[in-house]
Parts: sequence; C-alpha cells; structure tokens
Amino acid sequence: MSFMIDDEFDYNFLHSIEPLTQFIINNCNQFSNHQLLSEFLSIDSDFLAIEKLKAFVSLIGLSEERLKRVVSLVRFRYNDEDFRTEWDVKRISKTLQTDTSFKELLIEFFINGRNSRIGVEIPLYYMRNFKLTDPEFIADLSNFKYVERILNDNEIQGKYSNEVGAHVERIIQLRLEQYKANVNGNLRYEVQKEFPLLNKNIDFLIPSVNAQIILIESSYNITTGSGQSKRADQLVELYGILMRNNANHRANRIIILNYCDGFGWVGRQNDLHRIFDASDFVFNQRTLHVLDEVLNEYYPNS
Repeated sequence: MSFMIDDEFDYNFLHSIEPLTQFIINNCNQFSNHQLLSEFLSIDSDFLAIEKLKAFVSLIGLSEERLKRVVSLVRFRYNDEDFRTEWDVKRISKTLQTDTSFKELLIEFFINGRNSRIGVEIPLYYMRNFKLTDPEFIADLSNFKYVERILNDNEIQGKYSNEVGAHVERIIQLRLEQYKANVNGNLRYEVQKEFPLLNKNIDFLIPSVNAQIILIESSYNITTGSGQSKRADQLVELYGILMRNNANHRANRIIILNYCDGFGWVGRQNDLHRIFDASDFVFNQRTLHVLDEVLNEYYPNS
C-alpha cells in the first residue's frame, strides 16, 4: 500500500481554492451588514450560494455539521416541524434563498451570536469565532493566506480523499490509453457502465458491457472506517457471482482486477486480505504493470 503520489494533482487541488479565497477577501467587509450578508449567502453570483455558505460557516468556525444542528433547532423550535432526518447543506442553502423568515433568523444568528433569538440556545463554544462586528476579525478575513488556510483545512473544494479516488480512476484510464497507443491498438473499454450480471456499475469493462472479458474496480482509502468492510463484503459477493457464472460458461470466462491502494488499508488488514482473495488480480499505483500483463494474456491482439 502507498499514498497516491502525484505532485501535479496535489498542487492543482491546493490552488483550486484561490478564486474563492480572493472572492471572500473582496467581500468580507459586507459580513457585518444584515442586508449585504443576506445577499451574499442567498444569491448566486461569481460563486454559487451553496459554495459561499460552506466557505462562510468555515470562516466563522461553525462547520457544516454544526450548521445542520442549528437548522434542526430552528425547524423544531420555530417551525414546529416533526421530522426524522436533518437537512443537508444543499437544502439549507436553497431554503436561505426562498424562505425570508428562515434567512432572517440565521443572518441574525451569524452576526449577533448569543444576542440573537437562536444564539440563546447555542453553546458559546460553537460561537467562539462569531466576530463579524469586530474590525480585527474582518481584517483577518482580508488576509489571503489566513482565509486560504481555513478553506483548505475544511476542504471546501471537496474532500481530498474523494478527489484522490476519482483521480485514481483517471490513472487507470491513462494506463489503458497508453497500452492502447503502445501495445494493442485494438483495445476497447467502457467506463462506469451497469453490468446486469452483477447488478452494479463497474468502473471499467473490457472491451464492453456486452462482451466482457475483464472487469476493473478501484478502491483508494486514506483513512480507515467501516465502509472498507462493506466494500470487502461487496467484492466478495461479486466474485462469488462471477465464479458461478464462469463455472457455467468456461469458454467465456470473466476475470476481475481490483485496484486497491492507500494507507487506510493498513489498519484493515482482514478486509484487505478478503479483497485479495476475491480477485483474480490485484494492483495499485506501484504495480500498474500488472494491468499490462493481464491485458497481454487475456485481451486478443487482433
């Protein structure tokens, strides 16, 4: 196992926050004004309202998760709602754009903290950075490096682990394209297509969903979690289906390669070994050559 090492990808990810950072700097003087903050958080402009909301709650130290709790309090206490699930940030942002009373409650809370209708029921710890009326705090929000660090630390541009997972799939696709260009121009493949036999989308099907020879699934984990056990359960189940299918169709055997990488697997050795056992071949960023070798053996060169 290894980290995904691609300095260009990391550089681009880190710097993707720069336009939003500059936008915050240009507009932070509006944050202590009720009307201007209301417009900032509820109107799509240079950035979508939801992007601005996510950045804003990070800057005042509230976080998206705590924002959900605050909104649940509003729905329960002020709207007399009976509900079983919380709103996600997308729903909160949309409501800010359409519900004036809801918006006024939140804007008052953001600016006045404990001295607001909502604030009297929120722990002071949650509001320790509610300093929009403090000129020194606004001055901090005029500092590019300060704002950039907060937005990057809170992964406003998307979870790094999720982006790495998507990038890993691009690495695999690039390897397939290189193989096609340098070894076998007849190589064909399809990406993210539902495979009826397994009743799920497969990351790569070679040559196609209707003429399967090789399936490729990818999994990259930086951290550990129960999701890895679920992933192992899924792959074990899929492999069992494939083995039964292959036993009945020996002339049209389908093999599965699992790309599995990331130090998050080091702490889930049992799940990692289960995936290994539920694969015809396993490879990662350090062993991409395994994909070439499998293609050499199983994919026709004519």
